[in-house]
Amino acid sequence: SIVLNSFLNNAIAKSMSSSSAAATGAGCGAKMVAEAATGSSISVAGMFPNMHVQIPTRVVYINGFKLSRQYLASLVEEPATEAFSRGDEMTHSLYMLAPALLPGVLMTPISSILEACNAGHKNPEPLNRRWIRGLWPRCAREIIFGLGLNNLTDWVEERIPRDVCEGRVMRNALGSITAGVIAGYLSHVPHNLSTMKLLEPSKSYKGHVADMVRSSYDRIPSSLNMPYGTRNAVATGLALLLPKGLAIRTTQVVGSFVLLNGISHLLDQR
Repeated sequence: SIVLNSFLNNAIAKSMSSSSAAATGAGCGAKMVAEAATGSSISVAGMFPNMHVQIPTRVVYINGFKLSRQYLASLVEEPATEAFSRGDEMTHSLYMLAPALLPGVLMTPISSILEACNAGHKNPEPLNRRWIRGLWPRCAREIIFGLGLNNLTDWVEERIPRDVCEGRVMRNALGSITAGVIAGYLSHVPHNLSTMKLLEPSKSYKGHVADMVRSSYDRIPSSLNMPYGTRNAVATGLALLLPKGLAIRTTQVVGSFVLLNGISHLLDQR
């Protein structure tokens, strides 16, 4: 995961550094990603920066989603049950939102520190300032991640037909994969924005969105004779609905869901 995050950050950084050229030269964005993939200039030490910070922080992050949800669910269980018993469905729903949404909010600072540890090659700010860059889209990403990991996985697992799969381990894995695909897709644009803001904090979010749109121009076949407005609309749609790196990011999320939910499930069985 650390290596993959470093690769993704490096790919985004290289793409950002030539965003203006990407608007005029077809295939430039793909070239930048290819250069990031080969990445011979990245040393081993560069792939694992600030490990004295990353290791304990990552342990907290890995355990935080499950433990915070468990604690919050136990905290609201009694008042939520009382609200439900007296027919107050609105209050009951609000109580149930706490263990669904708050784990992502609580894990945002932890995730921000981890992201900042891998961004020193592009953003020279000290770590204690760098971690707040891109905080709001990162918070949205972590909320989606927490909802997918904790709630959507359970929802999908409960609805898998018994004739498709009966074993709980396989049902958990299928639920994790399905939830991971959905969460990976929905969280990718916030992930891109948070990373771009982290790597280039002086630029506004509007400017970063414009860079994402410009980098999508090379994905439109030049043989299509489109007016500028239509081409810009298609590029915007590609940047927001089918952004670059979507498959890699979604694969990472799916793998995280399968591992975390699988380990949690096995521990529950014991």
